[in-house]
Amino acid sequence: MSLASVSGWIATSLMIGAAVVPVAQRLLRGKRAELGSASVTMHFLIGLTAAGLGFLHPLTAVFALGSPEAVGGGVLALGFGGLAFVVLLAHTGLGLKLRDPKLKKRPSSRRAHVATAVTILLLVGAHVVACLTGGE
Repeated sequence: MSLASVSGWIATSLMIGAAVVPVAQRLLRGKRAELGSASVTMHFLIGLTAAGLGFLHPLTAVFALGSPEAVGGGVLALGFGGLAFVVLLAHTGLGLKLRDPKLKKRPSSRRAHVATAVTILLLVGAHVVACLTGGE
């Protein structure tokens, strides 16, 4: 297993973990967590770590180019991964913006943050499937 594969699986696991935190908060407490709460801080820290690994993963994949594992997913895997990377940039920016307690357009920023999170999870899922199936 290459460093690219390991970094991808760890980043994916962390992304899922970051997504679970606000969902669990909502299910257990019936409402969103307060901005400075432990739940939001945990979501932020896990999410920032996941984003860091998500940004590092393409670099490790470049170092593995030429190996059967790296090119096995084909253009489809690269396309889904590239799209996930771009959406991850936007999602991270939105998340950092949401840390501002004086944010005026919080509801629309929160909706965009959720929409990009769902998009990332779908694109990463498609990327994983394409990598595992050889893009077929």
